[in-house]
Amino acid sequence: MNSLDIVLLIFLAYGFIRGLIKGFVVEIAGLIALFAGILGAFKFSNSIAVYIQSYIDMNPKIVQVVSFLLLFIAIVYSISLLAKMLTKTLQIIALGFINRLVGGLFGLFKWILILSALLMAYQQIESVITLFPEKVLLESELYPLLSEIAAFLFDWIFTNNNLMESQLI
Repeated sequence: MNSLDIVLLIFLAYGFIRGLIKGFVVEIAGLIALFAGILGAFKFSNSIAVYIQSYIDMNPKIVQVVSFLLLFIAIVYSISLLAKMLTKTLQIIALGFINRLVGGLFGLFKWILILSALLMAYQQIESVITLFPEKVLLESELYPLLSEIAAFLFDWIFTNNNLMESQLI
């Protein structure tokens, strides 16, 4: 285990502890809220902007940005509020421990994906910018594992890109 492994383990431990504290429901809801907020704001902000402009005389670009932000915040806040209510319900029916344990595992998984994506990006620019000496990468125990996950994600994203685009539109 070398310095790179220690840094990677710190991030993975952070993800696990954060997920353990927040619980699965809040962790997954945060991720869902982010995607739903972005998609919802893109899809409906034009309608909101038209509605706002019928009442306020303002630059259309500003109204568009404001409507996007308002809709994004409203969606994220609503989903987060529902997640917190569901978490309270789980605590009442004595499933709080399971919620937190699964949250820790989900937080760990989320950070494995984040670190894999960052390492994938690093591998693309490694010939131009060297952050880690070759010896550190070769002696690392986690770098090869995360690199394999990154390669799998890269392949999966590009093979399923057309499928995802057709489902989102």
